[in-house]
Amino acid sequence: MTQESQPTPSFWKPSFTDAFFLILLFWLFLADPGGWDRLLWDGDTALHTRVGDYILDNGQVPKTDPFSFTLPGERWFAFQWGTGVIFALLNRMWGLKGIVLLCGAIIAFYQVIVARDMVRRGTNGMIALLLVMIGCTASAIHYHARPHLFTLLFLACGNYLIARDREAHSWRVWLMLPMMALWANLHSGFPIMVALIGILAAGELLHRNWDNTKRYGTLAVFSAAVTLINPNGFGLYQHISKFLNNKWAMNNISEYQSPIFRDEAMYNYMAILFVGLMVCAKHFAKKEWTECGWILFLGMGSLVSARHVPLFTITVLPLIGVALTELWNELTKDQPRKATLGVLREIFAKATRSMQPVSIWSPILFASIVFSSSNPDRWPKDLSDKYFPRDVVRQYAPALASNRVFTTDQWGDYLLWVNYPKQRNFMDGRSDFFQDKVGTDYVNISEGKPGWREALNRHRVNMVLVPPGTPLIELLEKEGTWSLLHRDKTSVLFSLNDALKAGL
Repeated sequence: MTQESQPTPSFWKPSFTDAFFLILLFWLFLADPGGWDRLLWDGDTALHTRVGDYILDNGQVPKTDPFSFTLPGERWFAFQWGTGVIFALLNRMWGLKGIVLLCGAIIAFYQVIVARDMVRRGTNGMIALLLVMIGCTASAIHYHARPHLFTLLFLACGNYLIARDREAHSWRVWLMLPMMALWANLHSGFPIMVALIGILAAGELLHRNWDNTKRYGTLAVFSAAVTLINPNGFGLYQHISKFLNNKWAMNNISEYQSPIFRDEAMYNYMAILFVGLMVCAKHFAKKEWTECGWILFLGMGSLVSARHVPLFTITVLPLIGVALTELWNELTKDQPRKATLGVLREIFAKATRSMQPVSIWSPILFASIVFSSSNPDRWPKDLSDKYFPRDVVRQYAPALASNRVFTTDQWGDYLLWVNYPKQRNFMDGRSDFFQDKVGTDYVNISEGKPGWREALNRHRVNMVLVPPGTPLIELLEKEGTWSLLHRDKTSVLFSLNDALKAGL
């Protein structure tokens, strides 16, 4: 074969998958002028970036708390340190633009992986795209620039590797091991993959398929073993377990509580859950125990904690896609080509053939988005003013950095963002660190419960920055020892009179 007649390598040939990647980016972030801002609605972006700054500045992962005045020097597990370093490097080179671009690309790319996985399993291309869009909407409440995005990406990759290996054993499934080692240093969601592989091994055991039981049991053991390659070793597992069994944290942190079905995202999740349970019944009838185990395990987890909704959708959507494709094929198999269903069958089949692997054009087109914008205002330069009191914090930044400030945990993250490395907080977004040791005082003070004044005095708080409507505001206004410094529609700032006399 001459060089001219050789087929174009698929890596260089654009496909509809490339277009879908860009469609997701446009739909989620580019269509709305404030689309990138939605990634910055959570203070953890600031917290993790400053953790990364601390590591870069000091050359080590911290083992004790460097950011609070309530638990200074206490043991702290910076278990998402890798993401912090990535965020800090991006912020130093390109500002928040670099962080939101990375996170936006991760969100779009993991959805593309899920779509490709569906098609590889036999799902019709149009059905795969529809399900991914529904799953994307169901998970949208979790689309923030935070380390958990790496869990969504790695879970999609892990599921893809397992699905291909179940079709035909390959060495590629062992790529799971370096992925797991990296995952354990980027986000704490890595145990979910170990659990899913364990369920797979158990399913093969129930079928008495000894070779597969050994293969996937070994994969589960080694996947768990390589996650010990982290700054805290096995202590990381102990810390995660201790936090997930802390009743105060589970009762007071909204993302660890059950989902509330009152918006579009949760209605989409509800639809996926109901269809997923019907698909589970289908697998149960066929004695496909692994699929039943995955659906029930993650379904239960998503009902217990809204945080697990994206994990459920990533894993269950491919199973739903196969089942719906079987129904579609049965419905359209006898339809003539010119009939409505026959025409749709041809369109759907063409879409399936177009869902080829991502080519070089996806990163090229993404790079064009990155570098083509001539409007600097298009990219965020600060966390969202929808959720953070940017003006007052920057106006009073020196005073806030030099005093003991009580504020919300999210706003504590923002204080670190503005005043790093000087700022010390009452509490910030590290709920796994503070737990009820500080969390109880935090709730009592915020809500003005009995003992609020004693808690403020015990922690020697001399400034308070809270949103309007916080019960504490009315109590401080009645006290003769606190003075109002600032009030607007987003925040209220008080200072203890002694701090005022000392010049703040």
